[in-house]
Amino acid sequence: MILRSFIFLMFLILFSCEKDDICLEGTPATPRMIILFKDHENPQTKKGVSELLIRGLGQEDNLAVYSGDSIAIPLRNNYEFTQFEFTLNTSSPTLSDSLQMNHSQFDTYINRACGYKSNFVFENPLFYKLSQDEGWIKRIEKIRDTLSDEKSSHLAVYH
Repeated sequence: MILRSFIFLMFLILFSCEKDDICLEGTPATPRMIILFKDHENPQTKKGVSELLIRGLGQEDNLAVYSGDSIAIPLRNNYEFTQFEFTLNTSSPTLSDSLQMNHSQFDTYINRACGYKSNFVFENPLFYKLSQDEGWIKRIEKIRDTLSDEKSSHLAVYH
């Protein structure tokens, strides 16, 4: 009798889930901003960075120390701006630039299990330079206005 009750209970549990009770892997989530690093003197050429420390200002955690020619970083979805400090060559001498990226946000409902996905639109002006000293970033170019996926770059940073 106990075994039958257990089997019946398991049957009910297994078949009581609906398809929107589980957020499947591969479901689109809030995209990150993809930054492509380019050569200031030759704008058509990618120019990687080495030992780049990215720190979110007003956030508790550092994002990463990174080397390469592009990176994906998250924007804050509870503010209309996100501030970052980009420090190049974490060994001596260091060069830093602090930027505020301006954006607005609109949310799209995915389903009950996954909740909402945030999408972003870059505002004008795109950024404010917060640091006063001469840094390593020479220019920033907006490649795409809307940040809704991670399929291609959104910004180009020339250095």
